[in-house]
Amino acid sequence: MKKLRLYVTILVAAIPIVISSKALAIPAWGRKYGTACSSCHRPNVPRLNPEGHRFRKWGFRYADEFGKTPEYKEIGQYLSVRGRVRYNYTDPENAATVSRFDLNDATLFYAGPVTPNLTAFFEAEWADTNDIEVNGYMSWTDGSADNYWQVRTGQFHTLTRVGWAGFDRPSGISTTKVLGTQLTTTSVPFTISKDQRGLELSLGGRDGRVIAQVLNGLNYTGDGNKGDDPDTDKDVLLAYEQMLTDKGSGFTLMAYRGVWHADPTGAGLRNDPDFNEFTFYRYGGTFSLFMDIFPAGLSEIQGGAIFSYDLVPSRHPTFSRDVKGQAYFVGIEQYFKDASVFIRADFINLDTQNSNWETTYVLGAAHMVNDYLRLSGEVFYTDNKRVTGVDEPGVALEAMLNF
Repeated sequence: MKKLRLYVTILVAAIPIVISSKALAIPAWGRKYGTACSSCHRPNVPRLNPEGHRFRKWGFRYADEFGKTPEYKEIGQYLSVRGRVRYNYTDPENAATVSRFDLNDATLFYAGPVTPNLTAFFEAEWADTNDIEVNGYMSWTDGSADNYWQVRTGQFHTLTRVGWAGFDRPSGISTTKVLGTQLTTTSVPFTISKDQRGLELSLGGRDGRVIAQVLNGLNYTGDGNKGDDPDTDKDVLLAYEQMLTDKGSGFTLMAYRGVWHADPTGAGLRNDPDFNEFTFYRYGGTFSLFMDIFPAGLSEIQGGAIFSYDLVPSRHPTFSRDVKGQAYFVGIEQYFKDASVFIRADFINLDTQNSNWETTYVLGAAHMVNDYLRLSGEVFYTDNKRVTGVDEPGVALEAMLNF
């Protein structure tokens, strides 16, 4: 705990530096529209404000651009590059201390409308593991800003990082573990934040939309981005998001049903549904509430709850019963001109029958230094003695370049 207090002191001491200056432009869309960062982002890149979320969900177009042929000028209006360099320090009990600098990833983006209805998005990311991850989709949007429908197909972010009220990208470095980790003690490798291949239909307007997705699901290893999954079962996601105020308060409801087949070559399994077919459910909701409490800027309370239910195959050699899990998160964030400070707590119970709780606390700050550079830092502490017998404090610092 002494080390944790030291990490918090260092981060708090840096907050006045973090909130002291100004940022002006978004590299890709700023070049196209000549707009400031605050047109779409708040309090800093990549968090979106309501207008930025509408722009994204409408296929990277504004309300008055529906049905109009996009004006193509130069490739720099469609291409962007992102790089993230991090320093990571963790000091878990009964395990080796980690202290290292990482090139977390380098990413090339292409995104924009191609015709009055057609939009293309491609993302190639080189990660620290030396793997290149690719996302790409095409979408067709028709109607008006107040009443539209859209079909999206390809390999994409399913809801996390493209949704609203808890499903957007974080202001800081880490996404809540409620969306980014497994939520039960079974071997089902599903997380809500996984990218997948499939088809999406959305119906909506300015402030709300209904989303329905049919997805390939995960292969043996838990990957949703590969075509080597031999089963033909499809996963289904349903969601509804609604903005309630001009500042961005709102909520999202979601439900997911999936089928995962464990690798029949291990653990005494056979390629038989009674041995290796798991059916699983994830359902719940998130919310964001914005308020003007302090004169410095908006304050946000954000939270959510996700419940899990894994149906274990009847003759599985390791798991003898179905497992239910529950997970919650809550956070408070104070916005400034181009920065924010925040605190978040994640509470995850991997098995409600045995009360396998894991708790993570995060204190952080993020700031846009100029048009292209964002600095952020987080102090975290994970209490998972019930699960692994280990507590884990640590620090993460990140410099993110967007061009």
